[in-house]
Formats: sequence, C-alpha cells, structure tokens
Amino acid sequence: MALITIQDFDFTRAASQPALHLGQWYCRQLERGHILFFPHIPFELSEEDRAFLLTQQQAGTGYHKNIAYRPHQDRITGLVKRSREEEERLRALMRTYSRHVTRFMAVLLPPYASRWRLDYASFRPQEERGRPLRLRSRNDLLHVDAFPTRPTGGGRILRVFTNIHPTRPRLWVTSETCDVLIERLAGTPGLPLPSPWRRSVWSCLRHGLAAAGRRAGLPLVRRSPYDAFMLRLHHYLKEHEEYQTSCPKQVWAFPPRSTWIVFTDMVTHAVLSGQFALEQTFIVPHEVLVLPEKSPLRVLERLVGASLTAME
Repeated sequence: MALITIQDFDFTRAASQPALHLGQWYCRQLERGHILFFPHIPFELSEEDRAFLLTQQQAGTGYHKNIAYRPHQDRITGLVKRSREEEERLRALMRTYSRHVTRFMAVLLPPYASRWRLDYASFRPQEERGRPLRLRSRNDLLHVDAFPTRPTGGGRILRVFTNIHPTRPRLWVTSETCDVLIERLAGTPGLPLPSPWRRSVWSCLRHGLAAAGRRAGLPLVRRSPYDAFMLRLHHYLKEHEEYQTSCPKQVWAFPPRSTWIVFTDMVTHAVLSGQFALEQTFIVPHEVLVLPEKSPLRVLERLVGASLTAME
C-alpha cells in the first residue's frame, strides 16, 4: 500500500482526454488499496467556516459516533444544540461542504461520478486518542468499514477525509488490504464463508416476517450475504487481539489542512489520534469499478462460487 501525493491536479482541464485517463489511473490506485493524498485542501473551505467548526461540540451520547450530515434529508444529527442559529449555520456549512467535495470528486474520478451514491458526510470533533467507545465502535483498532444500518449490496465505500485541526496531524495506521485478508481468513473458525441466498419455503417465510417487522417500524436491516460477511469481518478484526498486535503496519501522519481519499472497505485502517476532521462518503457501484476483480465482493464470490449480492 502506498500514499500517492497529488499537488498539481489541473481542474481546468477536467474534460480533456489526458485528464480522463488520469482519472482512470487514480481509480485503479484506489481500487488496489492505495491512498490519494493532497497536502492542501483541494476544494473550497473558508477560514471562517473552519474556525466555526472548531467551536462545535458533539452530543454526549453513545448513539452518535460523530456529527453527521445526511445530504438527501438535509439533516444534522449528533450535535450539541446550543441555539437554533448555530444549528442552521452548521447545517448550511455541511451542505456546502458536501457539494464542494462532490464536485471535486467528480472531476478527480470521472469513471465513478455518474453512478455513485452520495452517502453521509460527517464532522469529527472529538480527540480519537483514548476515546471511550465500545470495542466494535472503536476507531483505534484496525478494521475495514462495513455499515451496520446502511448495507451497500456490493457497492464500495469511498471516503474523503480532511484534517482541519489548526496545528496537530491526524495519525492513522494501515495494514493489509481486504482482498488479502479474505483469501487468508475467510472460512476459518470465527469467520465462515457466506452462503448465497437461495429461495426456499423457510427463506421466503423469514423474508416475509422481516418485511412485516420493517413495516411495523422495527429497525430490521436487509443485508446481502456479502454485506453480512463484511460486517462479520469488521467485528472479527477488532475482536482479535493477536491480529491487532502482530499484523504488518504502516503509520501515516496527515498534517493540518490536508485531504486524503481511500476505499475504507479495502484498506484496513485505524485512527490513533487526531481531532477535528471532515469526511464525506460515496458508495461506488460495482459496475463502474476499473478493477472489479480486485474488489472484496469478487474475491469472496470466487471463493464461494456464487453471487453474494441478493438481498434476503
């Protein structure tokens, strides 16, 4: 895994053929498990907005890990609400941030832009070192991302991070890529291979009961076998102390006002320290990947010998 530094990307030539070829090359590097790194924030974020963010506090509950912005609902969650005016300003700021990042990413990675799904943005005001979280929620343990309540159905989790702390770096550690982990760990005790969904009387009954529960307002999530496996892998890595201590590691210090982009379902990662970061997530459909054979989904499907994206 490598850090690929980009300092001279020319956004004025975004539609040119060389820029499109470069965009494909960037996609290939991301899909191989590399990180794209910008030493300076490559999209608009004013000093006034950055200073305002440094004053915001996260609600002190265990339910929200971060202050989240849901673009399709134009809604903020996880914020300490001190005044209506502050809440509205933060919502407008996060809306603008999400739009600016999306425009930037569409220029940088054109193969994805027409089909990706815009997911949540977040602001992370808490210091990560020593943060009191449940084991499966801890950010300082190596893991690959899998969303418990927002399964991707085989789509990839692409995330953009920006360190807005005035003076301190955000310290990450990374390890092996997910395709390597799946080849080695899938099918071992504690991490069974997923079984493809097959129609049967029992599966149809289970599907019907789950659908009825969702209609009744119960928080039941439909997951494909792929999504269920990725969530198990997330838990497995965090719960195995031997893996955490013995796996190969690389440490990265992302300085203030820098931005980095990574498929967090591909790169095992952890945040050792850092405070005040912005983040935007995109779900990239499998159909637009440049190297689909490298994806965790394809690696798993080769091992199982069947499709793993059908929802129960």
